[in-house]
Amino acid sequence: MTRTSHNLVMEERITPSRPFRLGTRRRRAPQGRAALPEAGASRSGRRAGAHSLDTEKLLATSVREWLDSERTEADIRAEQVALQRQLNSTVREIWQGYARAGNEAEALKWEKQWFKLHNCQSEWIGYRAACCGERTRAIAVPIGCNHRLCPLCAWHRSQRARVKIKSMFDRLTHPVLITLTVPNKETIKKHDYTLFRQKVRKFIAQHKDWILGGVYSLETTYNRTEKTWHIHCHILADVTSSLPSKKEKTDLAGERVYAFTAIKLKLEFDWLRLWGCAWGKAAGKGASKMRREGDTYNFENWVRDGRAMRIKEWRDGAYRPIDGLPPTELAARSQWNAENRRVVDVRPVLDRDGAAREVLKYITKVADFCDLPEAVEPFCNAVKGTRLIQTFGTWYGAEFDTVFDPEHMDDWGQMKCTCGVNHWERAGIFSRGDVEFDEAGRAFLRHSLNKHGCRGTVPRPTIRALDVHEREEDSQLCQMQLR
Repeated sequence: MTRTSHNLVMEERITPSRPFRLGTRRRRAPQGRAALPEAGASRSGRRAGAHSLDTEKLLATSVREWLDSERTEADIRAEQVALQRQLNSTVREIWQGYARAGNEAEALKWEKQWFKLHNCQSEWIGYRAACCGERTRAIAVPIGCNHRLCPLCAWHRSQRARVKIKSMFDRLTHPVLITLTVPNKETIKKHDYTLFRQKVRKFIAQHKDWILGGVYSLETTYNRTEKTWHIHCHILADVTSSLPSKKEKTDLAGERVYAFTAIKLKLEFDWLRLWGCAWGKAAGKGASKMRREGDTYNFENWVRDGRAMRIKEWRDGAYRPIDGLPPTELAARSQWNAENRRVVDVRPVLDRDGAAREVLKYITKVADFCDLPEAVEPFCNAVKGTRLIQTFGTWYGAEFDTVFDPEHMDDWGQMKCTCGVNHWERAGIFSRGDVEFDEAGRAFLRHSLNKHGCRGTVPRPTIRALDVHEREEDSQLCQMQLR
């Protein structure tokens, strides 16, 4: 309705309808189909539409992503410092336990580790830009302990390796991320990592016609409930061709399946046979035609048996347990899957930063069990001297898991000066109190120390003397507790 008065036109608008669920748009009913139910009515007969933000899963995902995006460098460092203190307390507990038991050799070994963690980043090396003088703030580089479980050093290594991996993405034409897993183990030893690396190398060699090169890392997680270890591998690989689309299909073992599923099952079958099973070994490079046909026959039989022994089915948009299975049949099928199946995940890489984080999770993942002495001790013994990241193929020779040594820096491009000349000179050794951080998490010397005459506030001999004095006091305290 329109009213006109003194050349003023007023329009009465109808308020648009609102959706009856948060995050769901009201859609026009197609021709020949009933209209959408009103608010509060049953939705059983309605076609499944777009997801709503008020569902538990999507709401939790959106909140988690929002919290991650709001994290600052200061928040990340605060978490690392808290984890480092917890790890320091755990290592000290292990050390004191061996000291009370009278095992001097183990007590001395864990005592050294405790002092390394205790003194981590307590000293910083200052660098000034000689090209700009006092116009550029002097930066500070921490002196870390390089312990396998230290969160502060692990984060620094992962950041440097992540930048290097993302810079090498230009060499990849069809990047994919492959995850290989094995069943959980009750114990963990150094031989487990050696054996796992051998199997991964054989797996890559079997598919060298498809996998050209890349980098892989071994990650370890600890199940607190079952007290078991889970070792798995993340492979960032460059393959000869892109993965098939979701619409492409092929024939496999008498059924029409997606081409991507066929590739995934073949990789899983090859990974399973590397660990020894009833399906034999893969055909060699110079195998006869009969041997290769027998290999294909075994693979198709394995696929058929897997279909017959499945315990889940696709129903209502997700994999759900099959209804009506007797307990004995369910137990038999579960046993068969435990012995003849391995979890293998294959996916194309669309996010360079996400793929780099996935490969480098092995560096920071171990902080999840730093508060458990029964987990820290076997893990440290198992990974001592073990290489957890390795390049292969076209990426062979690139170093990612390098230890940052501020005393011998090769890549001076890490420190950027405002003028671009990057002519830096060492200013001396400083304590933690002489360092301050900006909003981006970068460390600088305090303004009062930004002078060319200052050569540091921490004399090295004095610090070493203090370390020896603290070690003597801790030994005396330990002896008093034993008495």
